Amino acid sequence: MDDPDTQSTPQAARSSIQVIDRSVAMLRAIAQAGPGGLALKSLTASAGLRPSTARTLLSALATHGLVRQRDPERHYLLGPTFFELNRAYVEQTDLASVATPVLRELWEKTDETVHLSVLKDGHRVDLAVLVSRQLLNINPTVARFDTATATVPFHTAAGKVLFAELDDARRDHLLTSAPWRSNVSESKAQLAALVSAVRQQGFATNVEEEAAGVCGVAAPVRDHSGAVVAALCIGYPSVRSTPAHQEAMRSAVLDAADTLSALLGARTDTVQQGEEER
Repeated sequence: MDDPDTQSTPQAARSSIQVIDRSVAMLRAIAQAGPGGLALKSLTASAGLRPSTARTLLSALATHGLVRQRDPERHYLLGPTFFELNRAYVEQTDLASVATPVLRELWEKTDETVHLSVLKDGHRVDLAVLVSRQLLNINPTVARFDTATATVPFHTAAGKVLFAELDDARRDHLLTSAPWRSNVSESKAQLAALVSAVRQQGFATNVEEEAAGVCGVAAPVRDHSGAVVAALCIGYPSVRSTPAHQEAMRSAVLDAADTLSALLGARTDTVQQGEEER
């Protein structure tokens, strides 16, 4: 009796698609297994393949560096080619372009202003902004770079997220050299508490700290390494800042940030590891 996994199909195109589907199924199973990899028996069970089919496909994948075996267990792991592909993916990825559909979905869902921000030379800079269609809205302006009136980043929700991800030396440098340093009223102890709170809860809020009538909530966006590369923020007028609205905005921005992080290659365990290391 023929092996159903290796039986020829009526069309060569369909056969080729099956090979790709089965190969991807095995690669996903190996990836989900973690650092220990998978033995052949476990791999075939996870991918739903016969051992003979799995061996043939694994041999081809190994030839291209997509899988490898680790002695002495002979477990299968992802191969070095994935590192090369991931590096190329990162180089080809434009953050704002990748974020566009996520921002638009968040904008349509919340009907509030949404923006994607990074830190540049100690200032919060918006890479993309979608302003709420409501008559009363928040419209972020371009950050001011050259005067002492420049907004203190940790007086904004997005700025808090980004500031909290800096190492101690970088934060200390900004506090002593940035144009906005004279506008800082918080003590070192207060800033340390702020950083700790943002890292622990995984989001930050702004309740009229930047300007009267302006509120916001932001969450970190992570890349494949778990590092924070941006902050995703929702801004809204304080007149709409009810407990129910605050919770809805917080939930929405956290979900959107997770979605964008996944598009950048972040995994749940990578994000958790990054948080624990801090």
